Amino acid sequence: MTGFAREHLRPLLGSAGLHLLLIAVIGGMALRWTGPQPPVQLAIEGVVVDARDLPKSVRSGRALEEPRLERAPEAPPAAPVADSKARARAAAEAAARAEAERERARELEARKEAAALERRKEEQAAAERKKQAADEARRQAEVEAERKKAAAVEAQRQKEAEARAAQDAKARAAREADLKRRLAAEEEEGAARSGVKDEYRALLVQAIERNWIRPPSARAGLTCTLYVNQAMGGTVVDVKLGPCNGDEAVRESIVNAVYRASPLPAPSDPRAFERRLEIVFRPTE
Repeated sequence: MTGFAREHLRPLLGSAGLHLLLIAVIGGMALRWTGPQPPVQLAIEGVVVDARDLPKSVRSGRALEEPRLERAPEAPPAAPVADSKARARAAAEAAARAEAERERARELEARKEAAALERRKEEQAAAERKKQAADEARRQAEVEAERKKAAAVEAQRQKEAEARAAQDAKARAAREADLKRRLAAEEEEGAARSGVKDEYRALLVQAIERNWIRPPSARAGLTCTLYVNQAMGGTVVDVKLGPCNGDEAVRESIVNAVYRASPLPAPSDPRAFERRLEIVFRPTE
């Protein structure tokens, strides 16, 4: 038995009972209408009379030959017809009531089905809302987990960057300390060789001046800074002219003088040799 039949068993049984009752009533009425009708009993009122009390003519029998009363024709029975109409009307009313009851039962059943359908729709909507809420909660949890993961990765990266920065700072501090030590040592050594370096630069200026061909535009107070790269043995590799108060001809003549002075003289102390030289050229008047 389906769930629908179990739920509506009582209305179905009631409807079937009403149908059976209506069929029985209509069948009984039909049998009563088609069966033979009982005869109508006529009541005749009479009076017992003593023959001695009758007149002679009556006693002799002549009076008996007088016209006799004829019985009036029987009227058709009216009561059974009226009862049949009443029963038919009652049966029709009963059928109408039964149909109305069935209609009310159908309406009630329809309302119940509509209410059940509405409940199912509401339950489905509630289940869908619950599912959507669960999906949204799961999505939020995933987003939060991703955010925490990204934050952890960023924190680890920041930590590693700070560690590298600290290590670099430590290495830089070590290099700076080493550089300071070297500079201090070179300064001490330079102080000891300052005389040798001054003598070496004077030799370089003299060699350049000897090879310089003074142009007519050269004037007194000429000062030019030269940046010279030399190889071992004093061979000039490159010459660049820095600040100089001479014109183009003077500047070109000084650069050519450096190349003509190659190889440059060596210092008296080999430790004073420098590959990159900064020479301030001030020719004598």
